[in-house]
Amino acid sequence: MNPMQWLPKLKKWEWLVVLTLVTGYFVLATLNLTRLPIFVDEALYLRWAQIAWHDASWRFISLTDGKQPLYIWFVIPFLKLIQDPLMAGRMASVVAGVGTILGLGYLGWLVKDKRTGFYAMLLAILSPYLFFYYRFGVMESLLVASIIWVSNFSVLLARTRRLDIALLLGMLTGLALLVKSSALFFCILIPAAYLLEVDFKKLWTKQTFTYLLLVSIAWFLALVIYNIQRLSPWMHMIGQKNAFFTVPYDQIFAELGRLTNNWADVWRWQSAYTTAPTVLVAFVGAYMLGRQNRRWLLLILIWLFLPMLGTIAVARLFAPRYIIYVTPYLLLLAAYLLASLKTWDLRLRIFLLIVLLPGYLLIRLITDPISYPYTSVDEGYVNGWAAGNGTRQIADWAVNRVEQIHAPVTIFTEGTFGILPHGLELFADGRVEGLTIRGLYPIDKLPPPEALVSVKTNPETYLIMNNTPTSDQVDGLELIVSYPKREAAYTMRLFRVLPPIN
Repeated sequence: MNPMQWLPKLKKWEWLVVLTLVTGYFVLATLNLTRLPIFVDEALYLRWAQIAWHDASWRFISLTDGKQPLYIWFVIPFLKLIQDPLMAGRMASVVAGVGTILGLGYLGWLVKDKRTGFYAMLLAILSPYLFFYYRFGVMESLLVASIIWVSNFSVLLARTRRLDIALLLGMLTGLALLVKSSALFFCILIPAAYLLEVDFKKLWTKQTFTYLLLVSIAWFLALVIYNIQRLSPWMHMIGQKNAFFTVPYDQIFAELGRLTNNWADVWRWQSAYTTAPTVLVAFVGAYMLGRQNRRWLLLILIWLFLPMLGTIAVARLFAPRYIIYVTPYLLLLAAYLLASLKTWDLRLRIFLLIVLLPGYLLIRLITDPISYPYTSVDEGYVNGWAAGNGTRQIADWAVNRVEQIHAPVTIFTEGTFGILPHGLELFADGRVEGLTIRGLYPIDKLPPPEALVSVKTNPETYLIMNNTPTSDQVDGLELIVSYPKREAAYTMRLFRVLPPIN
């Protein structure tokens, strides 16, 4: 790559390849997009986006729970264009996924050539790990895309040492920090890209000082963008929320079992979702890259392992989505191996080895996400209180009920945060007047006293139970409908509250 060349020069057929890959991705990613029921975090984020859309004074609403706001803002235009709020939120993630695919292809070109970029794009499309979050209404899709482009512009800055690149990098990094705190790792690692250009025999040169000045400018601009959150009085909640999910620095090595479990979990999840053959091929690709360009290998390993080790070190609560940014760099190494093989026969065999199982898993995600082989920690997507099967259906029933009886309906929900009541509010928003939704937690007695008070003045009083195992027959309640989840023990039930007998 010429240091001053920003973009690869693509021939017409190469543009056609890019267009075909992106189009194919859109087709795959949008098939059966809402077949997986809404998840608790989706209910929160999308409801926040609805509120922020309707009321500009609540544009920073996510900060009340310690979540950065960019994904919430990103969803708002989709809510304006798409009537189904779950479809809108997931479509926002689909669009963000294009950024990951193009970004990884661009990074592949930076590492080696256009062929590497094309393979990287294809593997990014076929990765079950990434594909799940391309179609999920949470911030991970936007996070991965922003991180990849921070990596790309870090390399461009190291090679060009230009102010315009530094300004673009600063804006990208600032936006990444507005998505999720994990982006901070890649913000700190911006100078690592200078490994590609530095002359260790002549380290402290004018060129180096110019580069460090430009990095400082990028960091400063990122900090300015990040601090727009100070427009809200709730910015301090980010630190409090992060503290809930992480351990204090002085306690990192207090529980070695936690560290070893976290390390093992990363590779269990990669083997399950990226698939073991792809991970193995990535390691072989790392070996080949090390033989041909040690500096690039070192940089990719820094991007891969330092954020991973940082997350492993501090994570108190750990789940696959918290470490998803590992996956693109593994796919990049696998793509490098494919592009480096000399014979088409061997390349085809390796390619089939690393796409057959992911392809099967993608089909499962598209056609039957309920029965997909999730790891145990991800069972919450389809089971338990966090899974939202029944939420949309009950919202539709409630709206129809108000329209049918032309009278107000009050629904009490077991839960004040998450699937209930936010998911119910999400699906019912703006559709009918006269529907009141109130969250209760904990519910120590059935029927709850609040519902008994309500039913005295409004016979159309209902209760949704979701967290607590409950039978269909409960004194004082009449079952209207129930929605089992993947396991029947986890069922969302809608009851009518019966007036007390005096």
